[in-house]
This record gives sequence, C-alpha cells and structure tokens, in this order.
Amino acid sequence: MSWSTSASSGSRFTAAACLLIAVTLATAHQARAQDRRPIQANDLYRIRTARDVVISPDRERVAFVVTQIDSAANSYYSHLWLAGVNDGQVRQLTRGAVRDRDPAWSPDGSKIAFVSNRGEDGAQIFILPLDGGEPWALTDLENGAANPAWSPDGRTLLFASSLTTRELEEEAHAETEAAGAGEGEDEGEDEGEDTDEAAMWGSLAAIRNWLAKNAEREEPAVITRLRFLGERGLNPIEHWDHIYAIELDGGEPRRLTDGPYDFSAPTFSPDGRQIAFVADITNGVHPDYSLKNELYIMDAAGGAPRMIDIPGYSVSRPSWSPDGTHIAFAARDTTEPSAANTIIGVLELLDRGLVGNVEWVSRPLDRSARQYRWSADGSSIYFSAGVHGTVPIYRVPLHDGQIRQVVSGERGVLSFDLVGDKLAFTVTQPANPSEVYVANAAGDDERRLTDLNTGWLSGIFVQPHRGFWYQSFDGRRVQGWLIDPVGYHGDEKYPLAVEIHGGPHSMWGPGEQTMWHEFQLLAANGYFVLYTNPRGSSGYGYDFKYLIQRAWGDGPMRDVLTAVDTIVARGLVDEARMVVTGGSYAGYLTAYLVGHDHRFAAAVAQRGVYDLAAFFGEGNAWSLVPFEFNAYPWEDPEVLRRESPITYAHLIETPLLIIHSDRDLRTGVSQSEMLYRTLKVLRKPVEYVRYPREGHELSRSGEPLLRIDRLLRILEFFQRYVRPDL
Repeated sequence: MSWSTSASSGSRFTAAACLLIAVTLATAHQARAQDRRPIQANDLYRIRTARDVVISPDRERVAFVVTQIDSAANSYYSHLWLAGVNDGQVRQLTRGAVRDRDPAWSPDGSKIAFVSNRGEDGAQIFILPLDGGEPWALTDLENGAANPAWSPDGRTLLFASSLTTRELEEEAHAETEAAGAGEGEDEGEDEGEDTDEAAMWGSLAAIRNWLAKNAEREEPAVITRLRFLGERGLNPIEHWDHIYAIELDGGEPRRLTDGPYDFSAPTFSPDGRQIAFVADITNGVHPDYSLKNELYIMDAAGGAPRMIDIPGYSVSRPSWSPDGTHIAFAARDTTEPSAANTIIGVLELLDRGLVGNVEWVSRPLDRSARQYRWSADGSSIYFSAGVHGTVPIYRVPLHDGQIRQVVSGERGVLSFDLVGDKLAFTVTQPANPSEVYVANAAGDDERRLTDLNTGWLSGIFVQPHRGFWYQSFDGRRVQGWLIDPVGYHGDEKYPLAVEIHGGPHSMWGPGEQTMWHEFQLLAANGYFVLYTNPRGSSGYGYDFKYLIQRAWGDGPMRDVLTAVDTIVARGLVDEARMVVTGGSYAGYLTAYLVGHDHRFAAAVAQRGVYDLAAFFGEGNAWSLVPFEFNAYPWEDPEVLRRESPITYAHLIETPLLIIHSDRDLRTGVSQSEMLYRTLKVLRKPVEYVRYPREGHELSRSGEPLLRIDRLLRILEFFQRYVRPDL
C-alpha cells in the first residue's frame, strides 16, 4: 500500500506537530519542576487547616474555622472565615492572638455565635454581628462556656459550662437561703474562715474545713475518684458539665440542669418548646463507673427531664428532625465499648410522651459513623464514615435502608454541614491538607471554595498515595498505601519508611490530615513511605476490628510485615535500609515488632504502651485493658505479659529511639523509662528523648518548635542508620 502525497505530507506534519508539542510540554514541565522544591520540616508553619463548616440559613455563605501557626509566637491561632457560595469571595472575619471555634449561625443569618479565648476568663461565647462591628461577649462565667445552640426565634442560646461538686452545693445553699429557709447561722461556719495556723489545732470541724479549702486549691491534690487523670495533669476535683440558657438581649445565665452529673449536646426542638440532650444520671452509681449516656427531653423553660432509654447503647449528639417528629442520635453498644461501631439511630416521637422503635439507619454499612445531618425535608440522614482509608459522605432515606455515597474520592471529609440543597465540607487529600468545598445535596456540582494551601503548594513536590491490597499471612485481605520518594526513578533502590497507626482502632488513608506533612517530609528525603490498616483498624467492619481482642501484637505485626514483604518483592526498596515508626498503640506495635523481627535498620517508638499491667495503673486510657483484654491485671496476668512489648525487650537488636513527653498521662511515662532502662542495661543501641511541657498530642497539636524538633529528630535517626554517608 502506498500513501498519496497529501497523506504523506499530512502524516509528516502531524508527527512534527506532536514532537513540537511533546518538547514544549517537557520544557514546561521542567520549568515547573525547577520552580518546585521538596517539602521541609518548617513548612509546618505554612499549613492552614479548615474545620467546623456551617452554612448560613439563606445557603449563600459558609462560615468555617481556619487554624494556623504563628512562628514568631510559637503558637496556634484559629479564626472565623466566610466564603460566598456563589460569588466565590473568601474573607477572614476574626483576627488576633486568639483561638476561635464552634461557629453557629443565628436563625436569621445576621450574626454568628462562637467560642473564643479572647476574654480574660478562659473560653466564653461571643456574638459576631455580620453587618459590622466587633465580637462582643455574651457570657462571663468563671469556668467558661462552650457549645452554643440557638433557639429557633434567635432570642436565646443554650450553652454548656462546668461546676465543681462544691460549687453545686454552694449554689444550692444560696438558693435555699434566698427562699427564706435556713434562718440563723450554720454551726462551725466561722471556724472554716480562719486560715491561720491555730485553725489546724481547733475543733475537728475546723480542721476538716481548713483541709477541704487546701484540697479545693489542689494544695495538695486529694484523690478519691476513679478517673482522676487528665491529658497533662491531675483531675482530682470533680467537674460537672451543665446546660445553661441565656437571653441575647441581656440577663443572667439560667442553669437548666442539676446534680453531680454531666449533661451535654443540648438542642432546641424546631418549635423552641423542648430541649433534647444526653446525660449520665445513674441511680447510686458514680459516673466514673458508668459507660452509658441516656437521651433526655425537657421543657425549654426548665423542669424535670424525661429519660428515653435506648437499652444497651450509650447515646450522644441528639438532633431533632426539621418537623420535630423524630430525634436522631449517635450510639455505641455498651457491651463492646472499644471495638463497637458508632451508629446513627432515629426515634419517632409519638403522642402522649410515647416513642416508637429505634431505626438504626447506618447499621447496614458496618462502619463507624462520624458526623451526621438531617436532610431539609427530614426524609433522610446524611453521615460521614471511615471506609477503606477514606471518609466519604453517605445518604440513607428513613425506612429505606439503601445507603448511597454522596461525596467520595481518595480523600477524607473531616467536617460537613447540610442546609437545604447545599452541602459544604472540608477535605484532606494527598495533594492538599485542607480546603473547603461545596456541592448540592446530591453531591453534584462540586466546587472548591478556598485556596488555603494551594498557593504555597504550587512550589512544592507533593507525592500521591498509591493504594493496594495484599493477602496477609492467614489469607485475609489488608489494605496499604505506598508513597514514592521525590525524584524516584526505577534504576536504583531506595530506603523504606514504614509508618504504623495508633488507636488501636484508628484508620489511615489518603484522607488522613494528621500525617500529611510527616509522610511528605519522609518522601522528600528519599524514602518510600509505606502505611497500612492492619487488623484492628476501623473502616473494614466490626469483625475486622474485633480480630485483635486479647491479641494486640502478633496478628497486626504480621499484617505490617506482610505488606513490607509485598513491597520488597516488587524490587523497589533496599532491604538493608528499612525503618519503622509509630506512636501510641503504634509505639506499642513498633516495640513489639522489633522484639520479634530484626529486618529494620532503625526504629522509633513514640508515646507508646510497653507494659500493659503498668498501663492500667498510670494511663488515663487504662480502661483499654479491661475493654480490649477482657481482664484486669489480677485476673489474667499471663495475657498481659504475653502481649506486652517489655516481655520481649531483651530480644531487641534494632537501634531504637524512644520518644515520650513529660506530661503524657494518656499512656503514662514510666513505661518508656522502663523500656529504655532495660535496653540500656542490656547494652542495646537505644536513645531516649523526653519532650518538656507536652502531652500525648505532641505530634498533632504540641508546641510548633517541639513538633519540628520531633520530625527532624526522627529523620536524623533514620538517616544515621540508612544513610551514614550524609
């Protein structure tokens, strides 16, 4: 076959044109690549994260909170921002060295209530008028205020504030006196006011009063409760969250609840006549021993609340349907307090105070629900859930059961709101740690509203996450992701950094915001980054989570190592230059792993649990021991010994960096000391780093300079063993 002249010349023209286009694109790509650089540790200062999205009643605006770091102040600041749904305008509403959060639109859309620390007495509720003017303080309570919720007429706000047991008693005493009861002086009252040394040697009543006042100041801390540990300090004094109402046009806050119990999540009914909330009001049982919150309804004017029992479940976050005929809520099975999914239930309110059966609308998904919202017509529930490393939004019609995905993709929806036909949500994805999007209620016409990070990221190499499934040691399918090193080309092998998640029932994936920077930093320094969701992870159903009951170590470890074997078999990585790290439960699993396997050149165990019996005694997450192992230390010491990394510490050969924070009361500090001392006595290669002032959340919300130190210290430790020539 021969070509005609015209065809031949056309063919030559097309080839030449294609070559020209290819050269042009390649040149443009090289120019863009030259303008970009790998991410650095101090880029942490440039990351802005959005959360708490709320849509205005007219559906024209989206308010949200943006958090970023002030490098000069070594501190975080959070402010309210506003984005136009249709005009694309984005502006910052509040400013200053403050932490603003929890915005809530007034029903007429003219103002926003929010919580801020801009006052002198801790976090209070402020009102921001959107027609101009500065925010003004609505509350001024000694113990602060939080969680504002508007009445339908916009005249009243519900909020939460805490009181100690002593403050509750003093308020009750003052009310009794104001009512005319209890005339005359209480015996011994004057004695308690005497604070000089003589009071110590007075009557027993005076001594007790003097000691009680010292304990109230925690000089010293007197501990009588079970749950006495906070995140960074003791909580010996009982504080109870109560519900208040306050009129917007003035007046004092009115406390609507009473007693030494916690009340939370108040919300007005659509007609404003009732309030739904949850509480732990148990008969004769201290709330420290209870695992169950109940649903309550009370008149908005006050009075005795009515309990609606949901047998076998602990309830949270109630929400009225638009017409007030149903209440939705989140719930967890109290018989499986650790591995159970959070599910969304809907309860119909019948006449004469009766209620119908609960419809568990999200249960068919077999995943743990996160946020949820009612549709405008009350016929459906929208909710987010972690699924296979992503966090989509789903819609389920009542009485239908057909759960349909509305917002999807290789990303994570961290917060969302639904008003009318508008859906707004914040997204984390490999290309960008945080932006705000809007779509219609069907999930169509999706648009990005913000450019919080797109500007500075245009000059950065940002690596995608490549997902894969693999068959683990027992035939079970497990999911993992691999991130290529910056500048990767296939003619050489690279180091591998294995990252393990904590929890133990957490879930990582392309939508994991807390690890976005760390993953990219390792890739920028020449590492393949591998992370997986081993058995026990959320996002794969209840049975998958429950697999690690009484078995925290061996199964998850083998899942992780099988993933490593899978990547090694592809010929991508240098087996002599592999490292591993993780924090919290993953600190546990890192230490457990290097006590059983010696393939890694270096390991970093962070804020971990290393002795489960000691963990029961020193961590505020101690209840994981009975929840996860079905036993207390004195009931089955053998299972805790078998599953504790410290049991195998003498077998560790891998150079190990142990990281912990001085005020970490979630997992406790002594176990890290124990692991370090054991390895040091055995003359094993070990280093121990203790961060001052910080708690368990150092890597996520600790002091920025300490966070950067941690990142660089991990990187340096890895480089020391896999790239000693650098």
